[in-house]
Amino acid sequence: MFPQLGRTLLFAAVLAAVSGCSAPLLPPPDAPRATAAQAVRSNADLLAAMRGCWERLKNPKLTDDQRLDIIREYNADLLYLLRRLRHELDAVDSMDQIAFLKEIEVAYDGQVSPHALARVYDDVVPAVDVRLEQLKERYDVRGLGVPMVGVVPAEKVANSGNKFNIRTKGTVSTITAVMQFPEQGRPRLDMVLRQRHETARVGRLDYSLAADFSAPLEVYWRLTKLDDSRFLGLLRPQKLRDLTGLSSVEEYNPEKIPVILTHGLLSDAGTFDNLVNRLNSCPEIRRHFQFWYFNYPTGNAWVQTAEKYRESLEGVRNTLDPQHTNANWDRLVAVGHSMGGLITHYSQCTEPWKLLENSGSIRHEVMRGVGAQYIHRRFEDTEVEKFRKQYFFEPVQAGMVVYMATPHRGAPLASYRITRAIAKLVHLPENLVKEAVNLLTLQEDIFLLRPQELTDWFTSVNQLSPTSYSIRGLQGLQVRGVPTYSVIGDRGQGDSPRSSDGVVPYWSSHIPWGQEKIVPADHSVQDVKETADYMRQILLDYLHSQKPAARRAGK
Repeated sequence: MFPQLGRTLLFAAVLAAVSGCSAPLLPPPDAPRATAAQAVRSNADLLAAMRGCWERLKNPKLTDDQRLDIIREYNADLLYLLRRLRHELDAVDSMDQIAFLKEIEVAYDGQVSPHALARVYDDVVPAVDVRLEQLKERYDVRGLGVPMVGVVPAEKVANSGNKFNIRTKGTVSTITAVMQFPEQGRPRLDMVLRQRHETARVGRLDYSLAADFSAPLEVYWRLTKLDDSRFLGLLRPQKLRDLTGLSSVEEYNPEKIPVILTHGLLSDAGTFDNLVNRLNSCPEIRRHFQFWYFNYPTGNAWVQTAEKYRESLEGVRNTLDPQHTNANWDRLVAVGHSMGGLITHYSQCTEPWKLLENSGSIRHEVMRGVGAQYIHRRFEDTEVEKFRKQYFFEPVQAGMVVYMATPHRGAPLASYRITRAIAKLVHLPENLVKEAVNLLTLQEDIFLLRPQELTDWFTSVNQLSPTSYSIRGLQGLQVRGVPTYSVIGDRGQGDSPRSSDGVVPYWSSHIPWGQEKIVPADHSVQDVKETADYMRQILLDYLHSQKPAARRAGK
């Protein structure tokens, strides 16, 4: 994080050296450990036992304790069978070579086919076998079936229904395995996408499906390995241009309100892992909100990155909602941590071009009354057009905004000698520097007064200083009038308004509009339970404040 920038860079080599000591990407498909009773049971025996449990669960007169005991027995046998099958599949080249699979049907997402799973997944792992390292808690739901993690390799992501993933080794699905026993025909192993289905029918009764919402997140962040790019994203941002954009773990659901999470300096989308894990523990939030992550290399200036942010949002919506008929996109929740909050803040400004005027970097009288005309004006000169898009735009139509540890008035730490030294290590692409030098005029309409400062404009660390042109220019800009919340850390000292989270003082995080929550945390406010509790509250309040039609948007 930013307060430890110098030390972090100093020990970067050490951290890289020990990073290989973490758990493997996926637990190996070893031969499953078994009790003495399980070890002597064949697959046919396990099926017979599960069928017996299935038939008993059809009885509506069972007590709750009886149901729990039967489900526990059923789930234990199914888990052992799935572990055994995974081990056997690892030893052969094809599912056709597993004789047992010919005795049952295999269904995935409603499609009955022994090859349906193989077309989508490289592996399907029991969630209980995934050890949590990055996440602090495991949130699961008791019920019928065995929670699984479906691992989709990168080359199959496009076929999984989720087309928005930054460069990763793949993505994941939250699955619950259920062995069903129809009145006629073979037993059927259903791999149910848990985000779509809450229950399974047994006879005439509906049973809640078991689920584990933490294990898939854990595997996803192992697949992305975004933390490996944090240093590169700061010092060599041009190397990570293909890591810039929006991504979502789960398949897009038009019935859900998007929550856009934007990280800060020397960070990545994984910084929200515990926050999302805790929020997903709430069934109502799972049903009505979908989390999207905006990732970007943090060496570039936040004004420049904000343009990529808006461009990514527009591109995703145009792809998923080309007619712009789904009102949930106008109700999206924008969340920004640290420098990500500045990106979010600027993208909510109603007259963003005044940032140049307020900063004293542009001739005042030229700007008066002409800024709005450039929102839809296009320039043939590519470099001028890039510049125009950064400062002349329509704000993002968010329905609610949440700032976390955001330095709206800058971070004094950015002015320290060691930080300025680190900023000099940031290597911007040569063409970007040339763009800055060449942008002395926008077709004779607007003149920049201090072109010698332009190269510094594009460096993120410099742009966090309270005296930077961008922080100066942000002051006084009007933002859209939507529900706005701030989460501010005081390191547990309870000394607001004199407090600081160690990086951003209260006077910089505080804004005169909206509501705020002080949490006993350092700059990583997004990582504490108090923040998750507050986010849960305001998301549910926001959901309930919407008209019922909002939650049916797209139908």
